[in-house]
Amino acid sequence: MPKVQLQEQIEFLLSKAIAKCDTLEDAQDLTQETLLSAFLYLEKGGTIENPRAWLTTVMNRKYYDLLRKKYQLPTVTIGEDFDIPDESDFAHNMIIQEEAEQVRREIAYLAESYRTVIAQHYFHNKSVKEIATELGLPEGTVKSRLDFGRKQIKKGFDTMEKYTENSYMPQQLMVRNSGRFGMNEEPMSLTEDDALAQNLLILAYEKPLTISELSKAIGVATAYVEPVIKKLVDGELMKQTGDGKVYTDFIIYAPDDHVKYIHEQEAFVEKHIDAYLAPLKIAIEELKATSFYSQRLERFMMIQIASSGLYESMESVRETPQIFPDRPNGGKWIAFATIYPNNWKIPKNLQGKEFYGLSGRRCTVIDNYLDTKNLKLYNFESSLDPYGGVKHSGFDFNSFMDVEYNMLKLFYLIKHNIAPETVDLDARMIKGLPLLEQRGFISTKDGSPKLLIPVLSHAEEKEFFDICKKAQKAFGDNIREPLAEYCKTHKKEIPSHLTSVPDQKRTLPYEPDTMMFVYEAINRGLHPRDLGPCPETIAVFE
Repeated sequence: MPKVQLQEQIEFLLSKAIAKCDTLEDAQDLTQETLLSAFLYLEKGGTIENPRAWLTTVMNRKYYDLLRKKYQLPTVTIGEDFDIPDESDFAHNMIIQEEAEQVRREIAYLAESYRTVIAQHYFHNKSVKEIATELGLPEGTVKSRLDFGRKQIKKGFDTMEKYTENSYMPQQLMVRNSGRFGMNEEPMSLTEDDALAQNLLILAYEKPLTISELSKAIGVATAYVEPVIKKLVDGELMKQTGDGKVYTDFIIYAPDDHVKYIHEQEAFVEKHIDAYLAPLKIAIEELKATSFYSQRLERFMMIQIASSGLYESMESVRETPQIFPDRPNGGKWIAFATIYPNNWKIPKNLQGKEFYGLSGRRCTVIDNYLDTKNLKLYNFESSLDPYGGVKHSGFDFNSFMDVEYNMLKLFYLIKHNIAPETVDLDARMIKGLPLLEQRGFISTKDGSPKLLIPVLSHAEEKEFFDICKKAQKAFGDNIREPLAEYCKTHKKEIPSHLTSVPDQKRTLPYEPDTMMFVYEAINRGLHPRDLGPCPETIAVFE
């Protein structure tokens, strides 16, 4: 910061000084003392990154120095003889409260092992021997922790607080995954509605950090950060290094990553659309020849062929194919996430011809419901369905998995004309019948509910997916070579310490999108665009 810029802070400093001092003369003296300290600091080669924060802290200390001289008050020191005014004298020493609070704040940022011995020694007046006995530690360990803790406090006290933007303007991190959820919907449930967890993951992405560094960066005491870090480490969204640091163990995208190459992606799809259309046309004709054809099933099939064809073609040429590790609570997943800053919108120059929204296919299975061997519910959500992003909301269940589980039971009861009140079904699902009708799952026009989604028998399920498999293989074979060439030059950079990210997650946001192929097929007349509320959902049971 150039010295000339300090002059721009005079009015700011004077206003702060007037609020502290009894007279204008004292305020002017305090302002001059503060500016003089800044000039001397710059003369010695120092740098001031945040002028107002730096000058405010210096002014506070100059002010307290003036008060001590005036009232002969004791000094709060941070060093080998580190001390804090006794709590019993705190009311008497109100004049130094702000500085003492800064000391306490620095203690709050220490890791638990250091924070505990500092608090026991200085706040509870316990000896090294007493602390060692209580904690079951050698006295030498207690002394070394006290020494390290004092040095960390002094370092923080002397170098100014440097909160990151995440401390006062948290960002949203949307965590998703490929593979199988854990039984408690991990990994998404580990961060959902938890701004602290989301922003800790963001801060620990670029490089490993200690918990104390994370606490300071986010402006939250370490005692509150530690259990969140433990949850993320135990849930395998974070990893711990041998030197006590932690880092975020999955790839994080910026929102622009998903639209960065949208025009190149659209051009790629237009150029290679026949690779998709040729097998799709054959598959549609084969589906129409079955006894269970419907336009809704055709739409599901179009998405299935495009999604699986692209995925399978890419997996066959990647240097490091995706391997889904076993996770806590029965999960088997690979996480990825996108940061969404406040009020982010797609830049106009990066808006595509369509909004291409799609969630990966899910399958909910229930065995032995009312003596039935196997019930299944297949689900996509895409931007073609007007309720695609909210079709599971409003049912008062804790998760969409609970919604789908009870939804599948209800569909079975409707299909077989079984009164829901006579069997095992959550009453919230009955209350949700109007939502199911609004979103295109059922119709109640004749007074009783009827299913609008396709319902296949197990034999029909096999026939349907056999048709899909042939087409998606043909599409994958057709698109493999040009897609592999495209992805060689479209790969996201990741931090050097992050070794668990498969190639698929590095190319994912830049690859031609599934829905680009689907929309192009619709625009060429292979399938109607508007089917009204049309959940891309299939039920399977006898």
